[in-house]
Amino acid sequence: MPHAALASLCALGAITNPLAPPAAEGVAQLEMAPVELELPAGASRTAYRGSLRVRLVRADPESAEIGVDVWRFPAAEGVPKDRPPIFQLHGGPGWPGLQPERIDWERQIAPLVAHADLVIVGQRGIGTSEPDTSCDRFASGIAPGLPENEEMAALAEACKACRAHWESQGYDLRGFNVIEAAADVDDARRLLGYDEIVVMGGSFGSHWGMAVMRFHSEAVARAVLHGMEGPDHTYDSPHGILAALERIAAQAEASPRLEGRLPEEGLIEALRTVIRDVEEDPFELEVGDALVRIDADGLRGLARGYEHRVNSRETVGGWPRDVVRLFEGDFEPVARALARQRSSGGGLPTASFFQLDCGSGITRERLERYTTDPAIEVVGDLAAWYEALCPAWDADLGEDFRAGFTTDIPTLVVQGTWDVSTPYENAVEMLPSFEDVHFVSVEGGTHGAFREAMGFDPAFEEAVMAFVAEGTREGLPAEIVLPPIEWMSGW
Repeated sequence: MPHAALASLCALGAITNPLAPPAAEGVAQLEMAPVELELPAGASRTAYRGSLRVRLVRADPESAEIGVDVWRFPAAEGVPKDRPPIFQLHGGPGWPGLQPERIDWERQIAPLVAHADLVIVGQRGIGTSEPDTSCDRFASGIAPGLPENEEMAALAEACKACRAHWESQGYDLRGFNVIEAAADVDDARRLLGYDEIVVMGGSFGSHWGMAVMRFHSEAVARAVLHGMEGPDHTYDSPHGILAALERIAAQAEASPRLEGRLPEEGLIEALRTVIRDVEEDPFELEVGDALVRIDADGLRGLARGYEHRVNSRETVGGWPRDVVRLFEGDFEPVARALARQRSSGGGLPTASFFQLDCGSGITRERLERYTTDPAIEVVGDLAAWYEALCPAWDADLGEDFRAGFTTDIPTLVVQGTWDVSTPYENAVEMLPSFEDVHFVSVEGGTHGAFREAMGFDPAFEEAVMAFVAEGTREGLPAEIVLPPIEWMSGW
């Protein structure tokens, strides 16, 4: 069936999942309608939008029906029609979906449709998909500023209430998992008439993409993955996060602006020193009308920055300034950050978020490693939030899910060495799972390393898109070194 046949498409849909009982037959439907997108200078483009209607649990004929938001952007004129489309999978989980008035055609869409059709599949149970399984209302009564143990206990109760609410609406929340989400991608592919696709995903999108590659391998021509989150990487690694901070610090410490302002061992030792001192002697500072407690756990939570976060190259240059201020005894900025953080309360994402992340979970061996990792002294126990809240959801897909991924699908992996969300070590650990892989290390790349490298080096962007369009690897480097950062910016 040609992919131009977009209206009122439907076909039988069932997940191919060796980790679950055989799926019962069920109907998946997708109806697409044109959407005219207004561009600057009076121009416009036609896209197509629809809702993929599927059973929440495909194997259960009595399961409630949900809608997954799907967009299709046709390739530019002149692009060969036989190219597999790009299926772009976003991160989170928690991506809210596309809103027509917020689409940045020139940055988001045009660079991709210049080479192939683009399809964007929403995240089930989140944002523009139906239902949006929000949990916020159940956490709204939690008083801000509670001690951490009390806050976690209150959030766990809010999770139970959120789960009970959505189950009372007829939703079997077990269906909000990454295996079913992978089947959403495959259903959209078939109903749009494509034989094969190119998976493109970053962060949780890479995790989701690997599930598509694993359970629907026959439908994937090739993949581009970045910000790697493997099947056993849902919980952030303290060691990996600290290693990224150490790499950032190694470059920053060469700046003359830091001369004489740090211990001989550098920025990370400065952080350790402050955290140890505060752990021995916590104190309070007045911020407005409130007293803010400065303690070791609070500082660990802000080790990645409190005025200048290391999450992107736009802000990483000020991170050493945050550390130096602490080391020199100026705690007022961090007190203000803690006050803002605590006054806003913990909040909760969606029920689907919890089912997706808690479902993917963590192996027992890795959890033991994480909770005894010496890096916790600096970056905190990054598993604690999941360990406190996941039991309320009863979502675990099991050890086999986290251990069973291998693929011979041609794959391009791009990873930044400064990524403090899905650290570089994730990608290195995953590489043996790919039998046919080209790995690009982005020196100085953050969680947005793929975008950063593409914007920095037009030749790299051209080589990536040649791989996407035709599968060729000519011109793909092993490493990209991004330009130097101006350290201590704003000082």
